[in-house]
Amino acid sequence: MSIELRELSMENDIAEYNMLQDIDANENGFTNEVKGMTFEQYKEWLIKQNDYSKSKNLPDNFIPQTTYFLYVDNQPIGIGRIRHYSADFLEKQGVGNFGYAIAKSYRGKGYGDKLFLNILEKCKLFGYSKIRSYVHVDNIPSNKVFINNGAELVGVFNGIKNIYETVIGV
Repeated sequence: MSIELRELSMENDIAEYNMLQDIDANENGFTNEVKGMTFEQYKEWLIKQNDYSKSKNLPDNFIPQTTYFLYVDNQPIGIGRIRHYSADFLEKQGVGNFGYAIAKSYRGKGYGDKLFLNILEKCKLFGYSKIRSYVHVDNIPSNKVFINNGAELVGVFNGIKNIYETVIGV
């Protein structure tokens, strides 16, 4: 089995688009703007996301972020986004350093762990030595992913999200 994390590219095509249709628009706090878009709208979305990763055309109060797709055996099965740096104003809203989602048809197979660990490796490239994440308390699979991969539960946000900190090894 080959597992690879690929950065969003203007070359992304129908396979990533179709995979994103298998993730709800708001998946336990992960926003999937592509759900319900036409393929043509998706291509425009790619341009915006590519700009955001380069700090171009950012909306107000928006932090640059890079989007990645998890591929297993050359098939996209998940998505993750890493903010390029932390921001107090986002943490006060219960938003962490990265987010991810696995397509529904691939859940329960351990791919959340694979995506989490690969995202941590990418976080190093943005200078993170520790990340903070907010996971809905009722999202049992994601809570397990964090705990199983070394995240420490450090609190609860507004009674609805567990706050995890993960130290990233060098």
